[in-house]
Amino acid sequence: MGLFERDAELGRIGALLQAAAAGRGTSALVEGVPGIGKTALLAAAGDLAGGRGFRVLTATGGELEQDLPFALIRQLFEPALRTAEPEVQSGAAALAAPVFAADGREAAVGSVVHGLYWLCSNLAEPAPLLLAVDDAHWADEASLRFVSHLARRMADLPVLLLLGSRPLAPDAALTLALGGVDPVRLNLAPLSEHAVGRFVRDRLSPAADAEFCRACAQATGGNPFLLTEAITALRADRVPPVAAQAGRVPGLQAAPIARTVLTRLTRLGPEAVRLARALAVLGPAADLRRPARLADLPLDTATDLADLLARESILTGGYPLDFAHPLVRTAVYADGTEIRRAADHRRAVEILTAEGAPAEQLVPHLLAAAPSADPTVVTALVAAAANALGRGAPEAAASCLRRALAEPPAAEDLPRLHAELGRALGMANRPAEAAPALRAAFELSTDPVTRGELALDLGAVMVQTGRPDAAMETFELARAALALDEGELPLQLTVAFSMASFVSMHPPTSWIARLDQLADTVSAETEAGRMVLACLAFGACATADRPAQVVGELAARAVAGSLPTRDHWILANFASTALVMADRLPEALDVLDRGVEHARTRGNLAEFRYLAVLRSRTALTAGHLQEAEADGRAALALHEVDGDRELPLAAAVLVDALAEQGHLDEAQAVLTEHELDSEEEVRMLIGHFVHLARGRLRLRQQRPRAALADLLACGAGLTGAGVVNPGFAHWRADAALAQLALGEPTSARDLAEEELVLAQGFGAPRAHGIALRTLGLIEGGGTRLDRLAESVDVLRRSTGVLELAHSLISYGSALRRAGHRTDAQRHLREGLDLASRRHAHPLAAQAKQELVASGARPRRTLLTGVDALTASELRVARLAADGETNRAIAQTLFVSRRTIEVHLTSAYRKLGIQSRDQLPTALGA
Repeated sequence: MGLFERDAELGRIGALLQAAAAGRGTSALVEGVPGIGKTALLAAAGDLAGGRGFRVLTATGGELEQDLPFALIRQLFEPALRTAEPEVQSGAAALAAPVFAADGREAAVGSVVHGLYWLCSNLAEPAPLLLAVDDAHWADEASLRFVSHLARRMADLPVLLLLGSRPLAPDAALTLALGGVDPVRLNLAPLSEHAVGRFVRDRLSPAADAEFCRACAQATGGNPFLLTEAITALRADRVPPVAAQAGRVPGLQAAPIARTVLTRLTRLGPEAVRLARALAVLGPAADLRRPARLADLPLDTATDLADLLARESILTGGYPLDFAHPLVRTAVYADGTEIRRAADHRRAVEILTAEGAPAEQLVPHLLAAAPSADPTVVTALVAAAANALGRGAPEAAASCLRRALAEPPAAEDLPRLHAELGRALGMANRPAEAAPALRAAFELSTDPVTRGELALDLGAVMVQTGRPDAAMETFELARAALALDEGELPLQLTVAFSMASFVSMHPPTSWIARLDQLADTVSAETEAGRMVLACLAFGACATADRPAQVVGELAARAVAGSLPTRDHWILANFASTALVMADRLPEALDVLDRGVEHARTRGNLAEFRYLAVLRSRTALTAGHLQEAEADGRAALALHEVDGDRELPLAAAVLVDALAEQGHLDEAQAVLTEHELDSEEEVRMLIGHFVHLARGRLRLRQQRPRAALADLLACGAGLTGAGVVNPGFAHWRADAALAQLALGEPTSARDLAEEELVLAQGFGAPRAHGIALRTLGLIEGGGTRLDRLAESVDVLRRSTGVLELAHSLISYGSALRRAGHRTDAQRHLREGLDLASRRHAHPLAAQAKQELVASGARPRRTLLTGVDALTASELRVARLAADGETNRAIAQTLFVSRRTIEVHLTSAYRKLGIQSRDQLPTALGA
């Protein structure tokens, strides 16, 4: 029998399948009340997809599996993996291996989800893929994280994600998982009276009277499941489907259905009731042994009863044995008291334990059983939590640990369990929930070393939740209780104190003194020692109280050799920032390249995103505008609606990179899209970068007053935090140019001179050269020429090539106005060459204009070949030229293969080539 009145929905699904087959994947949500026909529609969609050559993977959420890690995802993918070729699970997809077979080690959440994305992509390579998930409202949280991740990244995958769900509340887990995705919505309506008539005549009697059918429609509200129940009851009571019997049609709605089901069940006898209740507690069963044991029935008796229940449409007729509909299971499970259900779950634990079942299978029953201070329950829950962490599902681990604490455990185990709960919640990105658990562990622990280790975790979540001062107190309390010879722990606490102090916007001088005392004694061979050196380098260059050469040496010592396995991104941040300010840009980029590669191989999106932002900022400082743009776009593309703290920095760097290339409208659009374009002050640790980029953009937009407000806000924030080094952000130089544009030369000169003094004291050529150029642009006469000439000389010692181009063009312009035409042209041509090579189009245009004014005839620059490539196209083309496959490039850049194909196709066209083999020559030209 086919579907009734679902042609429109099937038509829309057919169109979505067609789009997916063409590589335009999407997600769709089939929504409706229980019994409305979601399952039937998803099954029909599977048949439709299979007929069109799709591979169809299906899964169904279950109430008893909501606390099992990746239960839904395993159900979805495991059948396909049993017959898949080995390469399907290779490359980045290998990161998903813990989902299917935990190896005892903790798996990073982001790595696992990233691996699942590539597993899905690989499975869709031979044929398009339909992922049909029924009862998605019961999906476990770990599976929903992947659903959310995939739904945001499937636009160019040959995949249709089809979810069936009951109507969702705004705060439902599935609603939140799909936040910002806007899936195609298919809301299933009740059957019309006409369709109900067809249904009744098909299921009950072809001769059913119209008035009788109308009564069925009114009694059931056109709900197919309720209609089926009504027909079952009418058939059992031998009611003829004639008008005179219309009054005997039972009035059914979703709530009273329980009474109908239980009435039918009770008629079958107490043993049948016990078996149904056992199955409701245990969930779908591969065979009858466990339900029979829980119901205290012989296996033969249970078999006969199961057959009887199937004939009465209470159970399905095959294996795995399950209820005919979730509403039936809910009715049976809810019958009786909570006390009885808890006892049944406790008995289920005993049965499963006696059989040697894995700890994971015990979880639903352990969570539902009443606490009884049973140490074996605590042990089982802790083992299940470890299994969940091994699969990359920390929220499932947290559920087990909360229940273990409620059992409760022995007093001596409380600190350990609170600590494990706090760490699991931290891994699940729930710092507000993690803090109380870690605080309890910290206060209950008496061993100083244990308290020190807990302080590191507790302080980290305190910083995340906006309490850096409280974190500083915690670090200090733990450190004071430690002996000086307790290995690296005292150093780790000192570093953590310094970082929290910086986040709290305390002047670096408050913690640099502590690090100074350690700098000469720590070993760069230990991770803690390297962190001390990196933090000291960062603090010293922020305050400019040590020369650039010393800062650079400290930072270089910190990152010599391989990066540490733990917190490598923090080390890379502090060390690379110090190297940038010390004008050692190639070394800074090398550190960040290694960090990005480390994050990529682990599939850690959060670290990749953070380090890509830092590399974008460093590339911008070095004058690599296209590389800066590519990293900035990559970081923003990976942004998810989870409050990424680096998003404003990523947007700010991208705005600067676009503006330097002359793409002012695009830069403005980035600010607008990410709600960073208001006049209000950005109150956050990295808000000064937003103010700086926005101020520089407004200066280019000929809005000097708005620019000045932003640049002074940047300066106030940095100065308040004790960051005075102009190498960190040369806000004074840009603000001085805004003041000059506003007709305030005296104020402009004061700021420029202040910047020059600070830059000279620190001794980094880039900052020094920028300060000289700014002062030269403000001053007049021969002094201007002297300042600009000195700026050029200083910047020739810098690795910031684009700043040299700026100074060459400024100096050449000044020489031209002073009548030194030949010298002017020489400097302008050099500046034009550098600006053109760096894609600084406005700067190059300025140089050409000045050359023309000097009587020269500069060559016209056409955007052809490599110069015509976008930042993303150039990055992809270079990787392809190095021999990387499309799959490898996509995994490197955390994008889909389709995106790589599009970029390469465009690059081939612009380069005038036909194949990959021609790329090395074309890019080298």
